[in-house]
Amino acid sequence: MCRVVKGKRKVGIFLPDELVEKIRDLIQQKYRSYGRGLLSYEFELMARHWISLHTNTQTQKIETPNPTPRAAIVFAHVKKYLLDNFYFELRPGQQIPLAHLEKAIMEVRGADPRTVRKWLQTFHRMGLAKPITPYVWEIL
Repeated sequence: MCRVVKGKRKVGIFLPDELVEKIRDLIQQKYRSYGRGLLSYEFELMARHWISLHTNTQTQKIETPNPTPRAAIVFAHVKKYLLDNFYFELRPGQQIPLAHLEKAIMEVRGADPRTVRKWLQTFHRMGLAKPITPYVWEIL
């Protein structure tokens, strides 16, 4: 199913794998996460820049990127549960037991082990949390 965005058109292109990975890594570094719509937004910026280099039009309006990715919203709910039930504060670099993180995910998103595993992987992939040991995670 294709999302329809008013005033925009889907364009398919082929790029070398290593170039796509470099762009995705740059987006991850620039926005501290890789969210929905950011790849399209960055390609739009690149295309506008390329056009401006080859023409004299450099005053085009650029829209802001899409809202906060869903993973960041879910992570905020998980952190709120952790603060309400286990911790006084959660700061970047703080290490917490995996059991607390799993309990928070179960309360916020559901108790199915596959759901818990999916959200742990998503938090890690999005740079929100990372495993330190098999039973300890660090909040980023």
